[in-house]
Amino acid sequence: MSALRQFALLLCLAGLIQAPALAGPATAAETFKLPESAAALSLSDAIDQAMAENVQTLLADARRDEVAGDRREARSAFLPHISGRVSQARRQNNLAAQGLDIQSALDSLGPAAQNGDITVPDVITYNSFDARAELRQNLFDYSAWQQYKSAKLGEQVAADQLALAREQVASQAALDYVSALAARASVKAARADLELADRLADLAVDQENVGIATGVDVTRAQTRQARARARLAQTQTNRTRADIQLARTVGLALDTPLVLSDDLHYSATVDGDITADLDTAFASRAELRLAQGELAARRAQLAGARGARLPSLSASATYGEAGNSYHENVEDTYTIGAQVEVPIFDGGAIGARIDSAASRLDQQRIRYRDTRTQVEQDVRVARRTLHTLAEQVRAAESAFELANRELDLSRDRFAEGISDNIEVIDAQAALADARNGRVAALADYTRARINLAAALGRAGRFRLYETATP
Repeated sequence: MSALRQFALLLCLAGLIQAPALAGPATAAETFKLPESAAALSLSDAIDQAMAENVQTLLADARRDEVAGDRREARSAFLPHISGRVSQARRQNNLAAQGLDIQSALDSLGPAAQNGDITVPDVITYNSFDARAELRQNLFDYSAWQQYKSAKLGEQVAADQLALAREQVASQAALDYVSALAARASVKAARADLELADRLADLAVDQENVGIATGVDVTRAQTRQARARARLAQTQTNRTRADIQLARTVGLALDTPLVLSDDLHYSATVDGDITADLDTAFASRAELRLAQGELAARRAQLAGARGARLPSLSASATYGEAGNSYHENVEDTYTIGAQVEVPIFDGGAIGARIDSAASRLDQQRIRYRDTRTQVEQDVRVARRTLHTLAEQVRAAESAFELANRELDLSRDRFAEGISDNIEVIDAQAALADARNGRVAALADYTRARINLAAALGRAGRFRLYETATP
């Protein structure tokens, strides 16, 4: 066997052996679980963990591998394509069925054929062997080049999608962390209300025993005590839900017992220049970078669709050996040539693709303008909301202090027998509302700080103990 036949046979066998097996499903990242001895979870740890383990970021990261494959596939149009093949066949052909009039052909040969000295069977059987290597190379294809540019831009778009997913996950993790903190503060407030209700119920019983209060006062105090106990149970349920949601967002096992190291607090609002905020947002927001990248990709796709009207040039060559078998009647054979393809009429397919690509480009321009407007809206709303909620926190703090004073005065009046405990119960309810309002105001204010950080494109760097302007 010649060296060429050996090479072609080995090439085909290598292609069969090295053909990639069907890939199984990617192994999901193992669920992270805090060890029992681990330190408490801070907000910054929750954000970092979420950006690393949340399903949105994992999918966006996996998407980059897919897009990288698309880019390599588009690039392959400009690289040499080399293939080899070996075939051995035994064939049987019916010449008459192929339209050959054998008898007329024999008659034309003269008397020798007519006397039966020459015979040609209607059915012939023969062996056929062919081994060859083939080379194909694109020399010029403008449309394919633009498709490759679009695929390269797609890689940057995938990177921007990952950055956007990380920002969104960071923002969601921060919001869920604040919700978990607010749930804990609500439990703490409910416990304080229950302790106060227990003391007031005991006071009512003592006042009844000395003849200052009546059974109605005792019943009224015990009713309030039961409501406080139900409120505590409800807040504990809300805390469980908030912890599970935070664990899911962060990427922890849902049964992980969470201990949060940070706490809700008020940081004074720092006035920012709206123009500077907008400049920061336009430079930092991943949504805008993503929209710009998709706009560039759409332009390349339109150029590629238009380039399909241009001629394309390619070259090809084959070299091999053909015969009846790999050792019988073998001769060298080859072909070499170049091809120029010019589209003349394709039924309007190229024009339709150009129209579709132009429409997608126009749609992306509209999305880009809308995204830019949305970014500006986010910044303006977040900044204004932060100022409003800062006032709400200060008002809630004042209401809490006044409710405490009102309860002290009404309790003193009841203890001295000046009035019944209606005033005490009303003051107790007002204090409970003030506590809950204070927790809600702090939580809403902190969420507003997170929303401002997200509007500026800095959700991943948000920290609770920084000033309101990230």
